[in-house]
Amino acid sequence: MGKTWRSLAGDLGERNLVWRMVQDFVKKDLLFAATENGIFTSLNAGQNWQKMSGTPTISFRDITIQREENDLVAASFGRGFFVLDNYAPLRDFTSENLNKKATLFAPRTAKWYVPRSNVGNTGADYYFAENPTFGAEFTVHMNGDYKSLKATRQDAEKKLGANENVPFPGWDALDAEASEADAKLLLHIKDAEGNLIRTITAKPKKGSQRIAWDLRHTNPYPVSNGSGGWRSGGPMATPGTYMASLSLEKEGIIAPLDGPVSFEVRPIRDGVLEGVNYATFNNYFESVKTLLNESAAYEDALSMADKKLAMFETALYRTNTDPQAILSLITEAKKALAGLRKQIDGSPSKNIIGERNPASWQDHLSVAMRGMGTTYGPTPLHKQSLQIAAELLENMKAAIKDVAQEKVPAIEAALIKAGAPYMSGQGIE
Repeated sequence: MGKTWRSLAGDLGERNLVWRMVQDFVKKDLLFAATENGIFTSLNAGQNWQKMSGTPTISFRDITIQREENDLVAASFGRGFFVLDNYAPLRDFTSENLNKKATLFAPRTAKWYVPRSNVGNTGADYYFAENPTFGAEFTVHMNGDYKSLKATRQDAEKKLGANENVPFPGWDALDAEASEADAKLLLHIKDAEGNLIRTITAKPKKGSQRIAWDLRHTNPYPVSNGSGGWRSGGPMATPGTYMASLSLEKEGIIAPLDGPVSFEVRPIRDGVLEGVNYATFNNYFESVKTLLNESAAYEDALSMADKKLAMFETALYRTNTDPQAILSLITEAKKALAGLRKQIDGSPSKNIIGERNPASWQDHLSVAMRGMGTTYGPTPLHKQSLQIAAELLENMKAAIKDVAQEKVPAIEAALIKAGAPYMSGQGIE
């Protein structure tokens, strides 16, 4: 050893002082250098170096590898510490992978827990560095920019000389830019049985980027204008083996790019309370999701009936006909609808003064949904609430259908026959 020497300086630069260099403990050709001008990495044993994006051009005096998590930790001169979480994908930055249209690298094992904060209202009393991204974090490398028509045109215009006129692209070209939809990068997450449980979207861009899955299911809350639901996806996915694949959606066509890659989701510790098994949790989630959709459908039917009845009364008095017969039908339907609303929302008079009302199916469903907000639920109370919610909804289905599918359509047909003006939602022939 030591009989022959080879310079590892490569293209670091003659005036770039190297303070410390470390070698990856798995792939010997992967090197990291703390220099006077930032952090550099080499994928080919020092022949070529690249400055790591995200690190400022300042002096870094020390650098080390945290082996358990594959983290790179660097100490700067007066600017604090910098951490690159999970540099392991760099080991697979081979010419083959980097020349592919897109490469999806497997993440490290994702830690399963419910994030929380105990900071409170401390103001400027404490400084906290940013935590590693929660969930499963994927590294993606792409060779295409997938820029929009507008961005491509603007880039070309920026290259024009100072005295060159910017050409007018034409009205059709500008219209095409305005109507173009952005390309989307799609990360599909499937469980061990091959069930798709989440699709995450990101903006495709040339080079490397990271996309994180927060370990949650797709938001099961029904879709409507201004719909709510869980803040980020649905309830947490259970620990186990998962698969991820990458696709590109452009101009309405989804094309596979790479994958699948396998990864693990594991709890960081055993809970103090012994909860249900993962299969029970997943089955419970499916039951809640089914009732959520069913509940939304009947609630939507009532809401649409309410809007239509208000519209019918306006249309009736713009129709050249004796209003009595149709008005009686509208009044009857409104009374039936008010009775249903009272069962769901409670007595309007009691609500004004805060008096308690009997719990509706929505109240019990809300309690049942809390069973998906912990790592040990659902409890017997959550299951009981789900059952009660389903029974209460079942008891109201016939009455809701009578208003939405019988009374309201009959009134609309009578108005159309009487020559009423067009009513929103009436449709075309």
